[in-house]
Amino acid sequence: MNLKEKILGCLLGAAIGDAMGAATEMRTTEQIKEFFGEKVTTFIAPPMDTFARGNKPGQVTDDFSIAYVAIETILENGKINDEVAKEALLRWGDIEEFFSRFAGPTTRAAIEALRTGVPVEDKWGFKLVCENDKATNGAAMKASPLATLSLGDVDKAFMNSMILSMPTHDNNTALSGAALVACATATALNEGSTLDDILESALEGAKKGDDYGRKNAKTLSNPSVYEKSKLAIAYAANSENMDDLIEIVADIVGTSVYAYDSVPAAIAFVAKLKDDPMEPIIAAVNVGNDTDSIATIVGGIAGALLGYKAFPSEYLDIINEANGYDLEKLAEEIIEKSEVL
Repeated sequence: MNLKEKILGCLLGAAIGDAMGAATEMRTTEQIKEFFGEKVTTFIAPPMDTFARGNKPGQVTDDFSIAYVAIETILENGKINDEVAKEALLRWGDIEEFFSRFAGPTTRAAIEALRTGVPVEDKWGFKLVCENDKATNGAAMKASPLATLSLGDVDKAFMNSMILSMPTHDNNTALSGAALVACATATALNEGSTLDDILESALEGAKKGDDYGRKNAKTLSNPSVYEKSKLAIAYAANSENMDDLIEIVADIVGTSVYAYDSVPAAIAFVAKLKDDPMEPIIAAVNVGNDTDSIATIVGGIAGALLGYKAFPSEYLDIINEANGYDLEKLAEEIIEKSEVL
């Protein structure tokens, strides 16, 4: 399998997870089954009581689109730095269809601060000792597609994820989640990598991201992404099947918007990956709560390992047509232009 197949697999898998998970977001596992009559296993239009209401089947939300815009911005500039990261955020924020409906609380606040020049904490009139609610998964959800720019260089993927996450998620918890996803994806892009290699790289990335955040950003009072991910991987190893794991993740690991829940949840499903990338994606889509973010992370890592040909053949066309994308062309541009980044 060549690198293009893996990069395209990552992009496609992340987009699939986002689009499918958009329909089930916020519901519990049981409510998903009650509302849809069964597990959601394909693209459907999100119900009117979800954030993605009005989306058509196969259309993505912020989880993939913010990474897509960032990749385009980076390739146009030919570099990755703080200014390009901010430019990408503002460009995505200018897409009203996405920003008004999908921007998460941390990303929204950061973009508004970039627009106005007023730091977020100044709006409160004082600065909290620990802004623990900023430990959201907005950095982690975009980390997998962005890791393709490393072309499999794990150290580069880690550093890029830190640069691209800091404008919005400058704290140890969120950075730990982003680094876990970035390092796992970069490892998956390398020919011959095994699932064990990916899980080991994921945990090492989580430790490095937490350390980077404590030294260069803010330290929050939150659970450890690294420790919870270790537990999640152990739960996956001991679970009888994917349905069993869905219950464990929903009831114990957690599936909230916070990185210390959703990132361990995602790596639990990745740990159960075999030959079909759709199996862990579908598990993430049906686990409940922040399903689109979890499924985006799962799809990106699984797709990077198994390549785009592992997905149903029609899914690439569905994603491209629903969103006006050409993911194959983007994968080619990533390979062509990323050497200089």
